[in-house]
Amino acid sequence: MKILLISCGDVATEAGLRFEAAGHQVTAWRRKSSKLPSSFTGHSVDLLESGSWPAIDPETDIVLFTPVPATRDVDGYNRGYLQVANRLAESLAASCPSLQRLIYVSSSAVTGGTEGQWANESSPLAPARPTSQVLADTELLLAGSGLPLTILRASGIYGPGRTRLIDLVRNGSARLPRTSHWTNRIHRDDLASAIVHVATLGDEAEDLYLATDSEPAQLADVYRFLSEALAIESPESEADAEEPRRTADRRLNNARLLASGFIPRFPSYREGYRSILAGESTRHE
Repeated sequence: MKILLISCGDVATEAGLRFEAAGHQVTAWRRKSSKLPSSFTGHSVDLLESGSWPAIDPETDIVLFTPVPATRDVDGYNRGYLQVANRLAESLAASCPSLQRLIYVSSSAVTGGTEGQWANESSPLAPARPTSQVLADTELLLAGSGLPLTILRASGIYGPGRTRLIDLVRNGSARLPRTSHWTNRIHRDDLASAIVHVATLGDEAEDLYLATDSEPAQLADVYRFLSEALAIESPESEADAEEPRRTADRRLNNARLLASGFIPRFPSYREGYRSILAGESTRHE
């Protein structure tokens, strides 16, 4: 198959390497193509400048879209996600009559839920922040494009170079929440593997999967696990005066993705963080 990676950062690069290992031809766009693996057919593309887009090979089979915001405010999300998605949908509709699938990596931030409720693909969109609303709007735009689309709604991505919780425990900044704080995550390598898996499903692919591991976890339990793995003292609890910051407190269900035949390498945070601490993979800059 011919694979096109749009906005090819860390996750897309890992997926691209896996596509190549399976014998597929990979073309990738990013602002600086010099950062791409030499085995990719790379193009330096500023997605915010529509005139800089190269022609898309009409024989492209799979397109992976992993956008990033132009800036971290609502306008930056609108430009990096919604506007680029609109241009991409128009380009693919005009250029790729035999497109098998567009895979868009979205975020579980568009999903609501409180008090430990379980959420799945049938849960309504409930973005809690203006930037999350843009992600939801991007999903809706692509879903209405008429293209063969699968959305992978990823939970918190961690992995090589994505070590925020490890760093908080190491530097003593982590605090055990005083109230329930369910967290959901997926290792970078499992997300890349899920992308390749979905691309192989053909017409059997669903239009939406929650891409998350098999064990939602209380943040306090993750902190305690990391402190033990790092052989340092467990974090202290939040001070009574501290106001908890919670945008959601729900558990994500990955049953649909598992039922499609996907087998995660890291079914919980324990396997994933052990791998990171062992230095078993690297980030693609």
